[in-house]
Amino acid sequence: MILIIGSTHDDVLYFESKLRNKSEETILGQFTLMVGTVFSQKVGVIYGGYTNYLSALIVNTILAKNYVVLVINVGKCTTCVDDIRGGDIVISKQAYLGEVNQIGVENAILGQVPTCPQSYVTDTYVLQLMIESMNKILKKAGSKNAPFISIEKTIHSRKDLEAISSAGGVIFGNKNDLVVDSSTGGVALACYLNKIPFVSVGVVAGNIDQNRTVSQYVEVLKRYSDLGKAVTSFIGEISRNEVISGNRDQ
Repeated sequence: MILIIGSTHDDVLYFESKLRNKSEETILGQFTLMVGTVFSQKVGVIYGGYTNYLSALIVNTILAKNYVVLVINVGKCTTCVDDIRGGDIVISKQAYLGEVNQIGVENAILGQVPTCPQSYVTDTYVLQLMIESMNKILKKAGSKNAPFISIEKTIHSRKDLEAISSAGGVIFGNKNDLVVDSSTGGVALACYLNKIPFVSVGVVAGNIDQNRTVSQYVEVLKRYSDLGKAVTSFIGEISRNEVISGNRDQ
């Protein structure tokens, strides 16, 4: 199964509409997992992962009960650089947990959960195939790929972000390409612990230095259609190639 997780219902509505032979089950007493097929591939769709804590818990619970080959996190993100703009669709190169501070504990560094990496890298094949699928849909506009940093608190400016780790404007070693959300890190952590690949795909809602308006949110919703078409095309390629291995035997 390929698992698609979003924070809000808007994030996953497109994918729910594409499922065939649907069935539902309740996860953790309150989250609805909808399961069906897309291009003959078994796909699960769920939302409610508003934070890293929730996204990690939801994904880990599903992985414990199901054979999953890949987790795709979808939703919104914000940017803190000029070369990524509102309306862009960004694919994760890697993910960071921005608020973990275990420096000095078991030799951990900033952002690192002890015994885990500081960053979680998207599988090369998954990243490349997602880029190709996205560019087919977006054509000349193309997509961006950048690190995602996931933070629970609301960020109002780049200064807020740099307060987490500031060294000459460099945040976790990245200066020019970085987007912010609140769920990718939790998904990445759960996938790392279960030894399966992940990828996050987000529509940029705007710059972290700007207040988002209702009209900007409407534009994000319009972009969800392009995101959905590209991810669906990606699933079709995965189904044809059957090259991704799952986290456990059937």
